[in-house]
Amino acid sequence: MIKLNYKEMKNSIRQLLLVMLVAGIYACDKDGLKDAARIHPVSVDLNLKGAEAAALANHSMEIRTTGGEVVRSYTDLQNLPAQMELPEGTYQAEVFTSLTMPAFDQPLYGGQSDFSVVDQQTTNLNLSISQTNFSVAVAYATDFTSAYTNYSTAISNAHGTLEYPTTETRFGYFTEGPITVTLTYTDGDNVEQTVEKVLAADDPAIAAGTALTIRFKASEGDVYTGYYATATGKTGLALKTELGNIISANYTERSYGDLWEIYKQSDIRSDGTIWDMYSDNPTGPESYTYTPGVDQCGNYSGEGSCYNREHSVPKSWFNDASPMYTDMVHLVPTDGYVNNKRGNHPFGEVGSASWTSSNGCMVGSASTGLGYTGTVFEPIDEYKGDFARIYFYFVTRYDDRIANWDNAVFSTDGYGLDPWAIDMFLQWSANDPVSEKERNRNEFIQQFQNNRNPYVDHPEFIDRIWGSTTSAQSLKNTIQTSEINWSVN
Repeated sequence: MIKLNYKEMKNSIRQLLLVMLVAGIYACDKDGLKDAARIHPVSVDLNLKGAEAAALANHSMEIRTTGGEVVRSYTDLQNLPAQMELPEGTYQAEVFTSLTMPAFDQPLYGGQSDFSVVDQQTTNLNLSISQTNFSVAVAYATDFTSAYTNYSTAISNAHGTLEYPTTETRFGYFTEGPITVTLTYTDGDNVEQTVEKVLAADDPAIAAGTALTIRFKASEGDVYTGYYATATGKTGLALKTELGNIISANYTERSYGDLWEIYKQSDIRSDGTIWDMYSDNPTGPESYTYTPGVDQCGNYSGEGSCYNREHSVPKSWFNDASPMYTDMVHLVPTDGYVNNKRGNHPFGEVGSASWTSSNGCMVGSASTGLGYTGTVFEPIDEYKGDFARIYFYFVTRYDDRIANWDNAVFSTDGYGLDPWAIDMFLQWSANDPVSEKERNRNEFIQQFQNNRNPYVDHPEFIDRIWGSTTSAQSLKNTIQTSEINWSVN
């Protein structure tokens, strides 16, 4: 018979419990280490797609499990950590904002991305955002502002209203439709009028990510007689086509040498000297002047040497082909040296000048935001409208030939000009209205080659054709742009 010692048995039990405790702790530690090993790094990359980080000031990002539990939340998206740590699993990342009130210059963004965190790997979270609201701008065409006064537009949706009282094309942002557009103005009889239209929530013009411009124009009921009679009732590309027919119908091609003679009448200042837009000083005495016929180029060694025949649309663009080569509308007398400095660079607005003429014409790199990068030639403000209307003429007269020309200004979409050039020339034409100089020259053009520049006779044609093409092309981060033109009687 075995006799147990109570004290020894107690010690044995104590040792057994201690072993079990240690084993349990070890097991717990092992599980803890195993769980810790499942926490893995996730590198974060927000693809802003051109948006500035500052635009995300009112945005948040959440990381959620597949069950919807928020495991990470960030409100400062401008200073997101480059890396976060998450357990193994599947997640969804979302960028969003809770803002709903309409506001000027406040695009809102959003985006979602599903990703999985895998054991012992670094996961890349790449989330692209896009605009989630839509923008609306209001523009008042020149013929509208000439006909009416006290105009203002209010655009509203369920969350608020924005007022557009000026001609500034400014974008207001709305989170959802429908929107109500209310125009008030005073007509020619001094009576206040109101026009209201509603764009439904499912209208593609106000889908998320779009930029809409609403352009108010005066009634297009003008009746033209004589030379422009067949232009009555037309607008847009139909008007451009008809004007092209009119100015091409009886065109008479002249020789290049004939231009010297017509300049003696068509481009003469009141003092009898050549009216050179590259040297003329509208606010003071000219640095030099030219006597018609006497100071024709010839050779030149600098400014003031002689004047020649400037193809304001460079002849190399159309390979010196006729009839463009001798079309007087775009051939103007200019200083030979400045003409040479201009070369075949497109007209544009200079950001940094590499050369400046005596009257302020510049050659240099294009300004930021122009829509064109490269070297441009900028005439002085006094004559920017003249050259703009020449280019509108040129793409109307030679619409059927542009497709074969390789340059950065012309396009083949029917409007004839690249969007950046349209925007610039519209601005130039508006800021420098038709002058008496242009009107007089137009008479000599008809005498010389039996056609006219319609945009000198009727500058309202410009807006009726190209005004409808301007959009939010300079606005970043939009999926598409559109425009609605409303004529007001």
